[in-house]
Amino acid sequence: MRDIIRADAERRFADTWIRPVGAWLAACLASAAAMVGSFGVMALAEGVPSAQQVAGFAAAIIPGTLYIGVFMVVLTALPTLAFAWLMHSQGWKTIRTSALMGGVTGILCVQVFGFPLQHGAEFVPLMVLVFCVGLVGGSVYRLVAGKH
Repeated sequence: MRDIIRADAERRFADTWIRPVGAWLAACLASAAAMVGSFGVMALAEGVPSAQQVAGFAAAIIPGTLYIGVFMVVLTALPTLAFAWLMHSQGWKTIRTSALMGGVTGILCVQVFGFPLQHGAEFVPLMVLVFCVGLVGGSVYRLVAGKH
């Protein structure tokens, strides 16, 4: 009987803490990879890159993703906790809702820690990029966390 109770407690702990934290970390890495990839696409839009430029970008994908991912983990910790509580308390467990919350989290973090819109319209494309990257992260969060 004790083994059954212990197994149930361990499962509840994993469902309550380990899986959501792992999903959040995976979402941060996916968002960082999406951001690095979008920077690569923007660089390609400027013109045809040389082989050396492509090789340099390819070599920077993994370190760049990890570097940006660490910043995302730090900057999104509190907003993600707040939105996760809100989603759990309201029973919002769809991929669309998680994606939207990820996009909103991205915009909020940039507004609080980065480039507020008060600096002008030139930062609107950055907000769109961050929102789209947040959509990726929110979707990955829900897919990894399950219960969708």
